[in-house]
Amino acid sequence: MFDRKSPDHISRLPGRHWIMTVAALFTFALPLAPHAVSAQRPAKPKESKQEKDPALQPRPELLTTKDGLKITAYYFPSAEGKEGIPVMIVHEWKGQAAPYLKLCTALRDAGFAAIVVEYRGHGNSKTYRDRTGTERDFNISTMGKRDTDAIVRYDLEVAKQFLKEENNAGRLNLNALCMLGVEEGAILAGYWSIRDWEIPSVGRMKQGQDVKALVYVSPEKNLHGLAMSAPATDPILMRLPTMIVAGKSSSQGSESERMGSRLETMKKRFNRGTASGFEMVLPKTNLSGPALINDDATVIPKIVKFLQENVQVSKTQNPWIERP
Repeated sequence: MFDRKSPDHISRLPGRHWIMTVAALFTFALPLAPHAVSAQRPAKPKESKQEKDPALQPRPELLTTKDGLKITAYYFPSAEGKEGIPVMIVHEWKGQAAPYLKLCTALRDAGFAAIVVEYRGHGNSKTYRDRTGTERDFNISTMGKRDTDAIVRYDLEVAKQFLKEENNAGRLNLNALCMLGVEEGAILAGYWSIRDWEIPSVGRMKQGQDVKALVYVSPEKNLHGLAMSAPATDPILMRLPTMIVAGKSSSQGSESERMGSRLETMKKRFNRGTASGFEMVLPKTNLSGPALINDDATVIPKIVKFLQENVQVSKTQNPWIERP
């Protein structure tokens, strides 16, 4: 756990860098040049609460992991306050956050909070300091199991710590956390979810067991010693609402279909013959990963609908809890 007396694990990017980063990675539209604006400008539309409040603006966050790395995440807050359901998106190996703008925007428009973590060696999280304090670049071609273990243990965990701060500020409900992993990111998301469910509460202090739904998009089988079969057959995760999405003729299609069939069978055993809380989506395409999410028009709406239908927040279901 982090020392709450020290806020160093969460810090804002400088304003100028924030603008440059968002422009470069998320391609936000730039305003028209002054000469292109008509002399008679239309009345400025009334700003919504989400547009007025800086805390509700999409933004990059610079997070410091427990082992001292600077990790970049991109955060799309919810305007639903304590009823806002957070979704942590874990991108594919050799990927980055930029392709998930469309998904994050759709989730935010539906009332969710979304965060994409650029874990070590990827995106804007490519540097580290060696024992002498010299800054060096990760070499992704030599990264292995030690690094993937660190991603699960430190990088995804510091993202949760950020969400915990948002939870305690009343801007989301961490007790309703959803995990969405893409390709190898599905493996990382699954392993972190196992880890989250292994953390018991201490008395009335809730510390773990926050993951309430899983979405695996084009899940890969292995990543540097981590196997998708572990989270896919974990007895606790198998009871959570789970969605599997893969292009039917993609390289992950057949294995995703087999994994989904096994999971559906197990859910029927748990639920007296019904596979409630399970959905398998197999569009007839060879697209996979972020291309499947962005280019198949059915995928994002189905992900949003699945999470809306399977994760609720109320006094009896996943209630908001202040975290230590």
